[in-house]
Amino acid sequence: MRTPPSLVLGLLLAACDPAAAPEPTTDPTDPTDPTDSRPGSTTPLAPGPAPVHSLTFPAVLATSHELLTYADLDGDQTSARTELAYGLHPDYPDLVTLRPGVGMVLAPECQAQQGELVWHSLAEVEGSAAGLELRAGALAIALREEGSVSALLHGELRGQDCALPGVTTVVPLVHRIVLQVDRVAGFRVEQFHQQLGDCHDRVVLPADAPLWAPTARALDDHDNVLELINAPTPVGITLRSPGALTAGPDSWSLIAGPGLVAIDVATSLPVRGLASFTVVGPEALTSVDAALYLRRAASKGSLSDPIEPGMSYALFFPDQRNTVELHVDTATTELGELCAVPPAAWFESTSTTPAVCTTSAASDDAWTGFISVARVVTTGECRLAVELPGTPHRWATRFRTTP
Repeated sequence: MRTPPSLVLGLLLAACDPAAAPEPTTDPTDPTDPTDSRPGSTTPLAPGPAPVHSLTFPAVLATSHELLTYADLDGDQTSARTELAYGLHPDYPDLVTLRPGVGMVLAPECQAQQGELVWHSLAEVEGSAAGLELRAGALAIALREEGSVSALLHGELRGQDCALPGVTTVVPLVHRIVLQVDRVAGFRVEQFHQQLGDCHDRVVLPADAPLWAPTARALDDHDNVLELINAPTPVGITLRSPGALTAGPDSWSLIAGPGLVAIDVATSLPVRGLASFTVVGPEALTSVDAALYLRRAASKGSLSDPIEPGMSYALFFPDQRNTVELHVDTATTELGELCAVPPAAWFESTSTTPAVCTTSAASDDAWTGFISVARVVTTGECRLAVELPGTPHRWATRFRTTP
């Protein structure tokens, strides 16, 4: 079910500051109807236990925005053009402020360094989509209607180092500001994991691992995506699942237990895109395409090679970090391909030659699919096995390292 659109909106006084964004909130007892009732969508969610856990990622709105401007040198003055988009929506601020912030001159005559940008006057205002007024050096904007508005701001860039000739630290600036104002007509839900493998229509993700949270992007009435200055996160999203849902180590991430996760967008407007995703444990894997690799310390970084059983490999720097990794290419479940690398916590490794290669808790690189399963501590023969406990998936090898 859809929740009222204003319940999960968080309002920021400073725009685009991820550190200031509201933290995701959890409710372990929140009941819900596991049927998708979003306007414009008839996609039913798969039957299953009634969800009892929820995790909310609030909307982030902004009444103020500060610019970083790159200016071109035109004779003895600089010029710049900035285009920004704002949204019209009952919950979005319509009285907003644009602050000049900082800028730099991009020209051979100038050192590339940031300096204070200052606006002194406003001229050549064209368009009725918003009212513009220069107040205390900032542009006050009153959003009115769909359309565009442009204006020319005269000012200066300070703290520069330009030879014009001689050393000039303050350079005159002519700054064209163009604002596009659109009414928000709906939202589209996406998840980063959809871009990995064959995961566009169905998303299956591993439990016990940091996952990208779904995001909703604002759309105009032609389904064009809107990147809005006054709504960096344009709408709140609540996830509901029979499995545990907790906020991840970053503001954009979460960790989920096995189960079907329903995506609830806090709006009465039409919502397109992803309606749910499924989280599974290691027992759900039907096949895993993976291989063991030896990563050897080198003079510049490291080298990684597939391990051929019975082969010998020279260690360039035996005293440095040399490891055995499991490279996972794909993992498949009955529901389809796993859309993220299985977490290292799922794997267990054993060594029958601990004097040469030792095993410990596996660690992974979530971006590469490389899971470190053992460390080669000296030269000699290494016999190693890696498995997914409780499943038939197992990899074993033996190899020798030499000085």
